[in-house]
Amino acid sequence: MKKIFLMLLTALVLGCSGSGNDNIELKISYSLPEGRTCQTYLADHFLVTLYDSEQRKVVEKKIMCGEGESDPLTLLVDKDSYYISVVLLSKDNMWQSYGASKAEVMKDTSVTVDMETYLGGMIFIWNPSDCSKYNLAVMSFDLFSEGEPVNAVIWGEESELRNFMIPCKAGQFEVINVPAEPLYSARFNGYRKKSLSGESRVVYEIDEFVSGHGQNKKISIDNYRQLLVSDMKVSWEFDSKSIESCEAAGVSRIVASLVSEEVTISAEQKCDNKFSDLYLYDITEHEYTLYLYGISDSDETLFESSLEIGMIEAGSVGKDRLENKIFLKEK
Repeated sequence: MKKIFLMLLTALVLGCSGSGNDNIELKISYSLPEGRTCQTYLADHFLVTLYDSEQRKVVEKKIMCGEGESDPLTLLVDKDSYYISVVLLSKDNMWQSYGASKAEVMKDTSVTVDMETYLGGMIFIWNPSDCSKYNLAVMSFDLFSEGEPVNAVIWGEESELRNFMIPCKAGQFEVINVPAEPLYSARFNGYRKKSLSGESRVVYEIDEFVSGHGQNKKISIDNYRQLLVSDMKVSWEFDSKSIESCEAAGVSRIVASLVSEEVTISAEQKCDNKFSDLYLYDITEHEYTLYLYGISDSDETLFESSLEIGMIEAGSVGKDRLENKIFLKEK
């Protein structure tokens, strides 16, 4: 397995972290391989970036070669866990050297970042509007090389890049300092909840590609999107016009269940007199029947109806979700 550096970037305004008491000193030193200097790389400047435990970029500092490059960079920060990256760049912003480290800052802290010759990397980019369009909260990332999961140093700790969780709203995921020649494959799965539970709603899968040779290859994963599920809005009301309220029907909660031979998907809510819609998510491709139940405080099913839906195919999500109306009949 190949060891690489990896960092997650979010597009946020630069500045100091938090609004608390910024009175803790974080000193960051960085060193190039022995005997090498900015001049060795014909470089122009260092770029030091600090991320907090929420994966937010909180500081970005440009330090010109020859202007205190050997002196520690001192920052005033809040107590937190920080991820530090240091990049050595040429005038045209080509990466020459890179290093990263993690710091637990509970008191004045000094960190040294060892830098290496930069090999290359890849930046996976997706449209953040996909998060609301397809109702995605988190992405699960897998990266393989020659059939094996890639190992990465993430926030100072080595991890296997399998089911690595990324907030969907981040909009991009940067894998850096990787060999260019091996063939890689990548997969992102999108989930509705902030966990990897339930069905993956969207998959972005890229087979057999190489990383950037000495620089970062930008890869838009939007081109590889495949929807895996559908969603459904269920509208309802009582079958009898004489029933004007949940109280009159003795119903305290409403349950909708979409049932196939392989899977059951359910949602429930309190019965209200607005006859509020129910929503069913992460519906995989099967033939379904929709059931609706009106249940009393004592858990007795007083009302029940069903509707044959038939085959549901993937792809009906967001504004294109399926819609069905069902009338709730007294048993």
